[in-house]
Amino acid sequence: MSERTGLVADEERDKPAGQDPETDFFRRITRGREFENYERSQWKKEVALAQFEVPTRLEGKRGREDIRLVDNKEGFTVVVEIKASNWDVMKPERVRPNALRHARQLWRYIEAELHPQDVIPAVVYPIAPQMPGRKDEIEAIFEERLIQVVWRIE
Repeated sequence: MSERTGLVADEERDKPAGQDPETDFFRRITRGREFENYERSQWKKEVALAQFEVPTRLEGKRGREDIRLVDNKEGFTVVVEIKASNWDVMKPERVRPNALRHARQLWRYIEAELHPQDVIPAVVYPIAPQMPGRKDEIEAIFEERLIQVVWRIE
């Protein structure tokens, strides 16, 4: 396992999609689960207040927050979504829709948490994109929606 990202095979992130959609799907799912498990393990070591896989419900839609931190003393809740998206292999026309989908998902969780504390949203990705301008594009999309972006590796 890589100390950098928590993924078993960092080199997998640079491989283009193959001809077999089923194999590609399972490779992406496995990579995502590896990163989620790694990220949770880091939070468990550092943050005693962290809750994991917290169920939410808003307007009939169910979901689960990857990580929730509730600080009753300071009066806020942090909602963290973990995503293993590989922005560098994504087609340019898919970057904005995917970032917006992640933001909408987080805002559904936030709206379910608005009372009685303030909510601080964040999304964690394993690696910042290396393609020129892509990182700035993604961060701008989230910044417009008041969501903090964390890159495990910049």
